[in-house]
Amino acid sequence: LITNSTSGLADGIFGKLFPYVWRSNVSTVFKSDDLDIFHGLSHELPPKKKNSKTKMVVTVHDLIVHRYPEYFNSVDRKVYLAKVRFACKVADLIIAICEQTKKDLIEILKVPEEKIRVAYQSCNQDFFELIPKNEINEKLANHDIYGEYFLYVGAFEERKNVLTLLEAYYHYGTSKQLVLAGRGKAYLSVIKEKIKSYGLEKEVVILENIDQVDLPALYQGAFAFCFPSFFEGFGIPIIESLFSGTPVITTDGSCFPEVAGPGGLYCNPNNPFEITKAMDRLSNNKDLYEKLAKEGMDHVQKFLPQNTNKRLIEIYQELLS
Repeated sequence: LITNSTSGLADGIFGKLFPYVWRSNVSTVFKSDDLDIFHGLSHELPPKKKNSKTKMVVTVHDLIVHRYPEYFNSVDRKVYLAKVRFACKVADLIIAICEQTKKDLIEILKVPEEKIRVAYQSCNQDFFELIPKNEINEKLANHDIYGEYFLYVGAFEERKNVLTLLEAYYHYGTSKQLVLAGRGKAYLSVIKEKIKSYGLEKEVVILENIDQVDLPALYQGAFAFCFPSFFEGFGIPIIESLFSGTPVITTDGSCFPEVAGPGGLYCNPNNPFEITKAMDRLSNNKDLYEKLAKEGMDHVQKFLPQNTNKRLIEIYQELLS
């Protein structure tokens, strides 16, 4: 078994201009090694040598580039879709990371359903263990976080819909802080301007480039996790939150109900008042809050590595049977 991983749309200028160079180089592996399986971990496969007995499997994370083309430049869109189409054509089996991606592969790229298998992802094992309360408070204090807070973790980009979250928080009030953790440039500037216009500079904490070791404490210390993204391939921050025992407020479409399950409240991402209402419900209904936390923790066990790895092994065995 040999695997490869590429960086999605962030292939860099070389990948944009020469999308087939990488595949051509890797294809030499088939000439020198007697492989059982080659697994492209991120939407890409090299051409296979004629008469090769190697089985090919590719993981496709999402088709966001097709659903939301306005968020990507034309070169990125064309290169990404060309790679995915080629990989789906030459693969013996295709792994979709959620049912939503499977549906998109069938409806958008016309991939035969019988060629697709769904295999979920997991997250970093750092999120599986609870941290003592005093350690959480110490880490939070280092970031000027005190008391209860709503949390967002993710990229600062338009598709993640942070501006709508800010509007929802503005209508909710300032009894809790709002903590935004992630990376971004242009969109982050827009976010900061919006915070200023709402007069929320003291209530909203922005954490750029936060260390991975601090993230588990950030999740476990949060009152609730807010993830109003328009569309995701999977939404790993959601399961990081559920493993932390923290209820989720997220979007009512895409893969989100599939990933958050009974641990989430679901809102129209275009309607800030629905998000505000979800914040109010969690704040004023202790029974609901505890129910979401418990059922979310039960649900997220399906994403433990021993379960996701088992599914992947089953797919490999199917290829070799």
